Amino acid sequence: MIGSFAILASNCRRVALAALAALCGSIALIQPVAADAIQADGRTSYVLLTPGSRSTMMSGSTDDLRRARALRAGREGLLYVRQSGAAYVIRDPATLRRAEAIFEPQQALGARQAELGSRQAALGSRQAALGAEQARLGARQARASPRQAAALARQQSELGRQQDALGRQQDALGRQQEVLGREQERLGRQAQARLRALVEEAIRSGVAQRTN
Repeated sequence: MIGSFAILASNCRRVALAALAALCGSIALIQPVAADAIQADGRTSYVLLTPGSRSTMMSGSTDDLRRARALRAGREGLLYVRQSGAAYVIRDPATLRRAEAIFEPQQALGARQAELGSRQAALGSRQAALGAEQARLGARQARASPRQAAALARQQSELGRQQDALGRQQDALGRQQEVLGREQERLGRQAQARLRALVEEAIRSGVAQRTN
């Protein structure tokens, strides 16, 4: 009896982790696939609104997003930039295409992360279902006869082995997510530098129009 409860207690921790993985996976799924962010230096914010769609790529505040949307006519594409107290808007199609190309690697990687998150969520659901069954068996063991308790303990052991197998799969997916996360950070730094250079070029050429 005591051994079976130890199994249940051990797997409760796995269920909690599974629930967290499921939640994170769900969040990844409901985010717009094209909504990637770049890391700015605290002085520069960007909002890139993709032409003809609701896709948004940004690094900044909700106020930056609000301002960018207020400057948008219909579903036109634009790049809103705020740096050193000055705000600019860029509508030049060629510049916008270059800006979108900067984010393409992050978007592709984001899709892979979302797919992994979906798999983690599915595993988390299976782990939670197993945990519920283990809890049900534990309740039965508390009032079972010695013979019944022994049979239930064998079922608990089998469920524990299944939980262990699912846990190993979760660990493997988690390691993959960590690798992709580090790559996303690297791409973010790269995108930051490339987009900042593009904005500076647009300001010098007059393509960027000051809005304040």
